[in-house]
Amino acid sequence: MSTVVLGAGGSEARRHTAPPRRDVLSRAALDRLAALTGTPSLATRLLDGCAADDGLGERLGAASDGGPGAAGSDAADEAAKEALASAGLLGSGILTEQGRAVLDVWHAPTLAVELEMLVALPSGTVRVRSRHHSRGRWVVCLSTADGEVFELSRLAVDSWWLELARAAHVDTRTWRPARDTAGAVPDVVPGIIETPWELLLATGETVRRRRHDLLDQLVSDHAGTTLAGGAPDAVRVADDRDVRRWLERLETTSRGRLHAAVMGRSGRGRPGAGVVEWVLLPDGWRSLRPFTRDGWTMVRIERREAADLPRELSLLAAEVTS
Repeated sequence: MSTVVLGAGGSEARRHTAPPRRDVLSRAALDRLAALTGTPSLATRLLDGCAADDGLGERLGAASDGGPGAAGSDAADEAAKEALASAGLLGSGILTEQGRAVLDVWHAPTLAVELEMLVALPSGTVRVRSRHHSRGRWVVCLSTADGEVFELSRLAVDSWWLELARAAHVDTRTWRPARDTAGAVPDVVPGIIETPWELLLATGETVRRRRHDLLDQLVSDHAGTTLAGGAPDAVRVADDRDVRRWLERLETTSRGRLHAAVMGRSGRGRPGAGVVEWVLLPDGWRSLRPFTRDGWTMVRIERREAADLPRELSLLAAEVTS
């Protein structure tokens, strides 16, 4: 396994180009580490910090967080210590330099990213939560899908963008989406849609309540305000019939969502935060970005790939820390 060695305080280290180190740890092991060091559990910070489910989350279902790791037997305690030692966090039963550096970065980051992804699969709903804490040249990441088993990663900040893209990867090729008469997979919606925010919310609520008879009127009330196209310089006013079909598809075909929050402090010490929201359709991700046009609060719905997430988050990070 590759080794990433953090320096004291997480600010200096050897081998900055080393690949990420990833260790699987139980909730009990993370809670044991907290008990040994007198610090809050890394698991508690992750599970308590994630955003509450929105309407989409409720429709897809919610996963249980699981409770704090319960105090177990002596054998369970020894197993937790062995897992921590294998991860390089404990040595001879005490915190190693590597362990201290991990805790320093985790509990005092200069920049943090919180991710939550909820995806509805044929086998059930998957909910993955992850926190990425950066300090100096290093990043510590903690992720879980069930609140009991966690992946702890340590990596150089230069490799962070790969880890963020990894967090948003969903293989949609296994979903067998419907094909047209030529055998091609049609786009669920165009590459870019710019529509009033209130119209998106209203049509979504109407579809959820099965009041499809109201859709035409809602779209008609906002006639001429929705633009669509395959590229930013090719958007045009969309026909009302297309707008109705696209907004209905956004609600009925959505398979999941991704919520990402960037948190940090500016050079003057002021706290700041930025949010990225994506929705997962059968043909891939779409971002939802609000903006203003002619006094209207609009939303741009734009095709995205997992590799686009680091770029969006880096732009938010620059805004937060400026």
